Amino acid sequence: MARKSKPQKTTFNPISYLKSGNARKLPMHECLIPKSWQEDKKFPILFSRKHVNGNLTFVSVLVDLLCTGAKDVLFFVNEPDFIYHEILETYEENLLVEFVPVNYELIHNIIFESVAFAEEYGIAPHEDFRFVEMILEEDTDDFPRIDVPLGENGKAHLHLNEGDDRIKYFEHQILKYGKEGTYEIFYHDHEGVFDDDFEDDEEFEDYLMNSCLFWEEEDWEDYYENIDLEDLPIDIVYHIIPRLPDYDYEKMKQEKLFAPFTKIQSTDKPTSKSDYSKREREKMHEIFELLQDWDAIDTEPNPTIINKIENELKQSPNNRILLQYKWEYFHRIQADEKTIEIALEMKRKFPDYLFGLTCHAQTLIELEKVDEIPDAMNNLHKLQDLDPKRKKFHTTELLAFYSPWIYYYSMTGQIRAAFFLMRLLIELEVLGDISLHPMVLEAYRKATSKIVSAYLSKVKSGYISKDDFIERMMI
Repeated sequence: MARKSKPQKTTFNPISYLKSGNARKLPMHECLIPKSWQEDKKFPILFSRKHVNGNLTFVSVLVDLLCTGAKDVLFFVNEPDFIYHEILETYEENLLVEFVPVNYELIHNIIFESVAFAEEYGIAPHEDFRFVEMILEEDTDDFPRIDVPLGENGKAHLHLNEGDDRIKYFEHQILKYGKEGTYEIFYHDHEGVFDDDFEDDEEFEDYLMNSCLFWEEEDWEDYYENIDLEDLPIDIVYHIIPRLPDYDYEKMKQEKLFAPFTKIQSTDKPTSKSDYSKREREKMHEIFELLQDWDAIDTEPNPTIINKIENELKQSPNNRILLQYKWEYFHRIQADEKTIEIALEMKRKFPDYLFGLTCHAQTLIELEKVDEIPDAMNNLHKLQDLDPKRKKFHTTELLAFYSPWIYYYSMTGQIRAAFFLMRLLIELEVLGDISLHPMVLEAYRKATSKIVSAYLSKVKSGYISKDDFIERMMI
């Protein structure tokens, strides 16, 4: 559901805006879907559009391909982008969803085909789906169609989970409208397919909507009276810190120290042409696929993979990507000394190779050798210092380069620098499809929590008045 606007602050009405049809006129921003959606059968889809002010109008649709269609929805109108990233991060961390970007045609077909499938059994989409439709493209007869796998073995599979508020409705509708032999019903007294961390879909919606991101003035008044500095919730931290005077990102971008960082652009398109032969590209792709398919929790040596890498390096000793794959291999089996050795070899052979620096730095992060990180990064603080002629960098380059610095600044008390780089990555749309290393994220959270805790201590002591506090929280 849309966040309510504060009447005395603005007359903007999100529902009226949607009904006007203006949301559909906004340019598309991002279409995200879980990488394993075809196997999962039940999963969230995120679709967003961008306003000229940088805010986003976006939807989250919990799709059930097995039977119930658009089982749950959330929609947000003209909200700051950090709300979008908070929700995305919640999915990724709490529900272990790995999102990938896709074209709009795919998510459109998945959503509307699943809704149509559910309607064959008399099951209507979530009541707020009518508002979601106003943000999606119109579903017309001439919209390009893509086959979507629905049901299981030619039948609808209705999974009824204890605690689901619509359990009686789902059961009644499928028994009334479903033809015999076209469906199966499964009763569960435990969490559902997508409910590992939340007892039901409503609980997850409540989790999001009860977040301080959606609080109104009376909520902040209540919080002011009951501030608890122990174990600050991360949504409180992320809401407060950009509202502190020293952490105003737009003003920080004008500072002499930070302004040069903003003189670049991001892209998800290739930034250079391959200089490798057809044979090399084929072998590199083969090794890449082997690394991708390798079980992520398997730390045992894999002779097949390392032998292929070593053999190819003998034939192409100056192939820096193969050397990076070798680092990746030893990193996966947790051979720390070997990863350091290979990272240093990469830096020696290819001193300007970005991933040579970052592989070295990542190993140091995992070894918690904070003080050695600047040397690992050759004391280059800006990505364009590697290649001053370039103005556009790939999102993976941006993430790889700035992650070690976010970690270093967070661990050494340089929180403004860490905060600025984090906001820069968000602004450059880096932190959507790919996420920070867990140790980097944890260091950043602890560092920013200290800043917010210090601020709230002043609030609690009366040094900052209630009116000033609430006004700042409602910005």
